[in-house]
Amino acid sequence: MRVLLVKPLDPYDEGYYRSFGIRMPPLGLAELAGALREAGHEVSIADRMLHPTSPEVFAKEASRYDMVGITTIASSYYPDAAAIAKAIKKADPHLITVAGGHHATFTYPLVLGDGFDYAVRGEGEVTLPELASKLEDGKAPSSVMGLAYKSDGEIKLTPPRPPMQDLDKSPMPAWDLVNGEEYRADIVEKGAKFATIETARGCPYNCDFCSVTAMWGHSWRMKSPSRIMKEVEKLEDMGYKYAFFVDDDLVIPGSEKVRQDLFSRLSRERPGLKWFAQIRADMVVRRPDVVQAAAEGGMMLAFLGIESGDDAVLKGMKKGLTTTITGRAVEILHRMGVIVFGGMILGSPYEGWDSLRRSIRYSLDLAKRGLDAIQYTIYTPLPGSASFYSLLKSRRIISFDWSKYDCLHPLIRGGVNPVWIYLASRVANYVFYVGKYLYGKAGLVIPGKPNPYIRNMGSYVMKKIPEQLFYVLKIPLDVLSVARDLARSVPPTPQQADELMKAGLQPVFPLRRAQVASIPT
Repeated sequence: MRVLLVKPLDPYDEGYYRSFGIRMPPLGLAELAGALREAGHEVSIADRMLHPTSPEVFAKEASRYDMVGITTIASSYYPDAAAIAKAIKKADPHLITVAGGHHATFTYPLVLGDGFDYAVRGEGEVTLPELASKLEDGKAPSSVMGLAYKSDGEIKLTPPRPPMQDLDKSPMPAWDLVNGEEYRADIVEKGAKFATIETARGCPYNCDFCSVTAMWGHSWRMKSPSRIMKEVEKLEDMGYKYAFFVDDDLVIPGSEKVRQDLFSRLSRERPGLKWFAQIRADMVVRRPDVVQAAAEGGMMLAFLGIESGDDAVLKGMKKGLTTTITGRAVEILHRMGVIVFGGMILGSPYEGWDSLRRSIRYSLDLAKRGLDAIQYTIYTPLPGSASFYSLLKSRRIISFDWSKYDCLHPLIRGGVNPVWIYLASRVANYVFYVGKYLYGKAGLVIPGKPNPYIRNMGSYVMKKIPEQLFYVLKIPLDVLSVARDLARSVPPTPQQADELMKAGLQPVFPLRRAQVASIPT
C-alpha cells in the first residue's frame, strides 16, 4: 500500500521557529515510516510546515496514495488535519484517512466525524502497519488492536494494544524520507542541522495538566544505550550536529546507572554531538553526579518544568516539586555550564492574583540564580490530561477551538480573568529578559561555568530585537483580539462533553501501568 504521512500546519511551531530559529523534524512520522516500510509498504512524509498549501491543493497531491495518515500529536495541529482530511474525502471518498497522536487518541468521537476513517489510539508503530496490511488484503479492521472507527454509523473500538515493551525492537526512524537541511537550530549555529531523538517513553509522575502518562503509560520504558548510540551514529553520519532528546524525563529514579553508561558512551564515541534534554529539578538536586555526566556527554541545554513560583499551586498541579528545589536545580546546572531553559505556566485553576505575581517575581529571582531563558505558557486543558476531564465536568472550559490549544491562549475560567492571564504571559516574557540583561550588567547573577553557546544565542536574540519591539507594540491589539475571541467563544456542548468524558474512560493500555516499565542494561 502507498502511504502518505502528514505533519499538519501549526502556528505554534512556526512562532517557535521565528523566535528561536529552531525547527524540529517530525520524529513520530519518521518512526511510523520505518515501521510501515519494514512491513512492505511504500511511504512518503509531507511536512506542511515547510510547504504549506490550501487543503484542496494538498488533497490533489495526496490522490496518488492509498492511505493518508495525519498526526495530531498536538491539539493545535487538529484544525489543519481536519481540513485536509475533509478535502481529501471530497476529492476522493475512497482514499483512506487515519488520524493518530494524542488528540486523536482522546477525542476520537469528534475526529471520526471530521473526515477520518480511523483513529489510532496510543502507539502506532504496530497498529498502523497492521491496518494498512489488512485493508490492502481486503480484510476487516476489527482484528487490529488500538483502533476507533465507525461501522453502520456507530463508533467501534477494538481492544487496546499493549505498549511496546522492548523499544529496541522498534524499526529505525526513516530519516532518509525528510530533508535534513530544512530542520535547523540557527540560534545555536546558523544553518546547523537539528535532529530529534527518542530514548524513552512514558512518565512515572502525575502532573494534572499533562497528557503524556495517559498516552504513553504511567511507567517509563527506555531504549538500551546500544540502540540509542545506533540512532545517534546514524544521525551524526547524516550531518546532524545538534539534537533534542525528546523524552519527557531524561532520568528517573532507578535509571541513573544505565543513563550514566549512555552519557559516558556519548562522551567517548560521539563527542561532537551537542544536545538538549528535559529533566526534573528534583533529579538535578538529588543526583548532580548524573547531571554532570550528562553535561560531559554533550548536554548543552536543560529544560526545567518550573510551572509556578507558588508552592500551593505546584501542589494543586501535582507537580511533586517545590520552589526551593527548583531554585537549587537552576544553580547546580548554571554552575556546571549547562544552559538553563525554564517553563512557567500561568492561569492554572489554582492560581489567584497573589500567586500570579509570586510566579513572575520568582522567575526574576531565578534569573539571578542562573536561569538563562524562559517561556511563559498558559494553562491548557489538553485532552487526555486529568485537568481536561475535571474542567470539562465543571463546565470551566471556554471553547473547543483547537487552534487555540497551543498553550498561548486562555481556555479556562479560573481565579483570574483569562484576558489578564494572557496579558501577564506576554508582558512577563519581556520583563524577564530585560531583568536578565540588567542583572548581568550589574553583576548580580551568580558565577557559573562559561558556556560557549551563550554568546551565539545572545547574538541571535540581539538581531531579533527590532522584530520583538514590533511584537511589544502589538500587545494591546493582541489583548483586544483575545478579549473579542473569548466573548464570542462557544463552550463545548453537553453532547460533546458527554462523548469525550466517555472516551476518557476507555483504557489506552490493557495492562496495569506498573507492568510496563523497562530499564535495559
